[in-house]
Amino acid sequence: MMFQRLITPCMFLLFSIHAPCAQIEERRGLPVSQPREARAEINDLARFIAGMQPSAGSPLDNLAATPEWKAFAADMNERWHAFDAARLKPIRNWRSAAMGGIHPSTLFYPFSGPDYIYAETLFPEANQYILCGQEPVGEPPSMENIKPLPRTLRWVESSFKSLLDAGYFVTKDMRADLKTQGTMFIQCIMLARAGDRIVSIKHDAGHSEIHFLRAGDGRPSTLYYFCVNLRNGGRGTWNPSFESFVRQSRPGAAYIKSASYLLHEQDFSMIRDLLLSVCPVIVQDDSGIPLRYFDPGHWNMRLYGAYTPPLDIFKKYYQPGLAELYGKTTTAPLDFGTGYHWDPRTANLVIYSRK
Repeated sequence: MMFQRLITPCMFLLFSIHAPCAQIEERRGLPVSQPREARAEINDLARFIAGMQPSAGSPLDNLAATPEWKAFAADMNERWHAFDAARLKPIRNWRSAAMGGIHPSTLFYPFSGPDYIYAETLFPEANQYILCGQEPVGEPPSMENIKPLPRTLRWVESSFKSLLDAGYFVTKDMRADLKTQGTMFIQCIMLARAGDRIVSIKHDAGHSEIHFLRAGDGRPSTLYYFCVNLRNGGRGTWNPSFESFVRQSRPGAAYIKSASYLLHEQDFSMIRDLLLSVCPVIVQDDSGIPLRYFDPGHWNMRLYGAYTPPLDIFKKYYQPGLAELYGKTTTAPLDFGTGYHWDPRTANLVIYSRK
């Protein structure tokens, strides 16, 4: 869906407890919507479909007492806690040791799909997250769209399977899974699991904004998602308005993982150039921007983990130059898998910082 929908008059669906900052929206050329009636149950719904007990006295109490939900919650809690212990906790430890001094207020995460949780884990200081992909925006959770409950719970289990098992969403699976509910549904689950509290949601078919308060310090933050094709040129693909939004947002860092090696292709030169021109820090695995585009006269680099050949389906994107650098550089190991390399022994991350 084209990003120009954001700059034409349209009606947004808005769940609001506090009005979002109209001044920020006006400065960025986004449409300004007036707040509607508060829908405080959005957080209970997010917790409920995340497998977490809703608040006492919630309208969801009866559903939370059903055997189907209790079994789902037990399984989801077990799998999420294992995921946190095996992946998110080691990432937090690595971030503290490796990313000192990198504290962007705005993070740009292209090819992300709905993946808020990795962005939040690596960049907890950010108060704006710009995510984008071709997956549909969809709808936030509501009492209407969680019915029938058994089907919704099966959908959540299916949608989270690859993330919890391997640490990333599989593109072809997302195309099928997210036709049902969309990225917002998944992101609300992740926000609930992170302990964040949703304040308001605005969306149309091409974009969503989730305004929320961070766990712990209550810091106001915004999660943007854009349904946009990042391929160069042609109808339904790259849109200058999206580029303008990113440039005006002045992201302090970009994060790239599990990006299907699209940034190696000439058809994606515009998003590659955008990243290199606006982001002073890029944290990525080898599926991101190839080494040859980072001029050593303009970029510093820090290598982590081990460079191993891409999966067979991506084997043509093997980078001999990166392999050579890893071969002659003493690197700190990663104790977590990342991107397509879910095994820590084969995983790699590189931090590029502009000189």
